[in-house]
Amino acid sequence: MCNAFNTAKKPGNIREATSEVGSKLIRRTDQAHVKLPTGELVPMKWGFQRKGLGVVNNTRSDNLESLMWKEAIENRRCLIPALSYYEWSGPRGNKQTHLFRSPNHDYLWIAGLWEESSEVGPCFSMLTTEANSLVSPIHHRMPAIVTANDHEKFLLEGLKFFEPPPELLITERAANPLLKIKPSHIQDELF
Repeated sequence: MCNAFNTAKKPGNIREATSEVGSKLIRRTDQAHVKLPTGELVPMKWGFQRKGLGVVNNTRSDNLESLMWKEAIENRRCLIPALSYYEWSGPRGNKQTHLFRSPNHDYLWIAGLWEESSEVGPCFSMLTTEANSLVSPIHHRMPAIVTANDHEKFLLEGLKFFEPPPELLITERAANPLLKIKPSHIQDELF
């Protein structure tokens, strides 16, 4: 599932839609800004610390009634501003990287939960949902993107279902941002 996303390098830029220029790659345990119900953008670490599980960076939206998530979904919801996110497909050793973003380079506002950790301070987990028709050929889950009309409702009351419409996203093949030495091409360009 989603283990990397891009956001603005400077928190002030999160308030407005921007292009990928000036973006910063966020990986599990990295710090990123999230939007609280007050409208405040607050830096937090990506991933809840769970004994026996390690870092839990994604939370299934169909499992929010469990003891692990119930209190957070009721009291500590947030939105995660992302310019884009990555998924991978294909066999091990020959994975293809896919970048998902808004067609207009707008922010994707992803549903999240947050908590205060005694070990690392405030941290968040990204909600995931069943993949829509655009994402499902690549991965069976996707971030729970909240449309602009539902931002306030999610932050103040929560949402029962997340059904991100396919037209919210476009996808393109991309170089793997997690590689230490970046290839100078995308695999398909060789053939």
